[in-house]
Amino acid sequence: MWSRVAERPRLRDVLVCLAFLALGLVLYAADLTVIGGNSGSPFDLPRWVALITLVTACAVQSLRSTAPGVSFALCLAVVAVDVVLAQSISVWLVLSDIAYAVALYAGRRTVHVMYATVGAITVLAVASVLAVDGSWRSVLLILLWLLALVISPIGYGRAIAEHRLAARSERERSLAVAQLAARDRADAVADERRRLARDLHDIVAGHLSGIALQSAAALRAGPGAPITAEVLASVRSNSVEALGEMRTMIEVLGGLDTEAGPDDHQEQSRRTASLRRLDRLVTTARTAGSPVTVTGEVPTEIPPSTDVCAYRIVAEALTNAARHAPAQPISITLGATDTDLTVTVRNPLAGDGHPLCDVRPSHGLVNMALRAESVGGRCSGAVHGEHWVVDASLPLAAR
Repeated sequence: MWSRVAERPRLRDVLVCLAFLALGLVLYAADLTVIGGNSGSPFDLPRWVALITLVTACAVQSLRSTAPGVSFALCLAVVAVDVVLAQSISVWLVLSDIAYAVALYAGRRTVHVMYATVGAITVLAVASVLAVDGSWRSVLLILLWLLALVISPIGYGRAIAEHRLAARSERERSLAVAQLAARDRADAVADERRRLARDLHDIVAGHLSGIALQSAAALRAGPGAPITAEVLASVRSNSVEALGEMRTMIEVLGGLDTEAGPDDHQEQSRRTASLRRLDRLVTTARTAGSPVTVTGEVPTEIPPSTDVCAYRIVAEALTNAARHAPAQPISITLGATDTDLTVTVRNPLAGDGHPLCDVRPSHGLVNMALRAESVGGRCSGAVHGEHWVVDASLPLAAR
């Protein structure tokens, strides 16, 4: 119930005003209205005058949270009148609550103005008592009165305000952290989607492209040609390997191989994609009608990630060469230094009766570059003279 009221400042202020009015009426009925038991007022006014100042102060109190600075200024005027006419306790209690509200709800400038005003009132009150009474006992009582009814509520209100500010800052920080985490998760999902897209393109699309090229070669050769049996055998081999790669990817994505660790997956990837099985790619390209020559040797010690990356780059380069320059010679050159493995795939730009190959960036070129970057290497494809050259340099030291 109170939480709903707290969300409606105006209603809350009205309830607070009524509570202080009720308290003032109780003090009036108990004859405890006047400070010190007698008014000491220079005017001979009836006792009920205190009720007028009380009602006025409570009316001003209704602005305690919506306009705290105005409420404090008007209440000070009511207190000044009350000090002269009635000197009632209840008006000071209302001032205490308004000072607390200013410290809690008002802006920093208004709070500083209140500090200066309270300081000036304190100095004026002490000076007046010393001028009239001259008793340090009276000065001490005035200071205790201001401390209890004005200064302490201000300190309490500022403490709550600082706590709320800290809580708001913590909520904003938590929200920022949550948004950053959500952004990181979205980036991770996007990266994973791009990786899966690269894998699907390099693995499945490569096999399917090989099947399509080999089928086209068989059709060109005509029925009964000697090449047909070799092409069909290669088509079947590529289709079986594509199904195996798809099954492995589905198992990994579906989490079926839950007991296999990262090393097991690396070893499995090395078995299915390795430069030591480069002959499969060469056979596929040759059966599609493209002569392929391989120069160089595969290093004896090669990290699994570099091995798989190099294999995928060669597979993509051979597929692109067979598609864009069919029946043209393709050369694969492997080289190694102490730190890097180099792979170069070269093919003519055009075949007989075929247009120049499209040298614009494609998914395949982008995937090759990204794969090389993922292991700390580089890969690029460009025109050199009358040839299209894919050049890759991959590290031989595991990252």
